[in-house]
Amino acid sequence: MEKIVEFRLLDQVFSFKTDLPEEMVKEIQHLLSQKEREIQRKYKLLPPLKVAVLMLLQISSEYVKIKDEHEAFKRALLEKASKIDDYIKKGSLGCA
Repeated sequence: MEKIVEFRLLDQVFSFKTDLPEEMVKEIQHLLSQKEREIQRKYKLLPPLKVAVLMLLQISSEYVKIKDEHEAFKRALLEKASKIDDYIKKGSLGCA
């Protein structure tokens, strides 16, 4: 069920409709707040738009890294599954 979610980011209030679970919304809000504070601590005089762009770049970079790690994990898992399948087939043929 869709609901309206409000959160504050860069001294502005944003409202969105979403059907995401409440826990996920809270986690996203926490991540954005954490990134905002992290960047504002490091770059004290940046205007809000540049803070937002840096947040976007950092989160996108993390996403791409996790996506690549996930793909590598899937490939490794498929290779292992294939080896196990080959082993089982060879073992079955040997026993028959």
